[in-house]
Amino acid sequence: MTSLSPTLRRIEVSASLPEPKFRYSPAVQVGSDVYVSGLVGLDANTGVLVSDSAHEQTLQILRNLQALCAEQAWRLDRLVLARVFCAGEGSADGMNKAWREFFAELAPPARTFTVVKSLPLGAAVEIEFQLST
Repeated sequence: MTSLSPTLRRIEVSASLPEPKFRYSPAVQVGSDVYVSGLVGLDANTGVLVSDSAHEQTLQILRNLQALCAEQAWRLDRLVLARVFCAGEGSADGMNKAWREFFAELAPPARTFTVVKSLPLGAAVEIEFQLST
């Protein structure tokens, strides 16, 4: 298997995101494409889930993404794709409500939505993003 040249793939370090709980790169940039690892609703200061609510967790995920974009000088209107994972169908309503609120004034990205049995750290929602800088 070949890997990308270090000059093509850049790992983005962020002070805006919670410290990773597992070994992964929070964001990777390849050319003008940025891939943001799945985010769960962790408070960036405490590193714990903001609540049990899918709505509150989704808002926190989107706030964390917004902070990351501001920190890296990326624009939210350049979001291309979001992959949403909800733990159980009961999380879908809260996630969709938060999504509508956040994207009320901004065109949302293309989106995939998957219901799963469980998510890391007991999260109700996890979302990964792709954007173009």
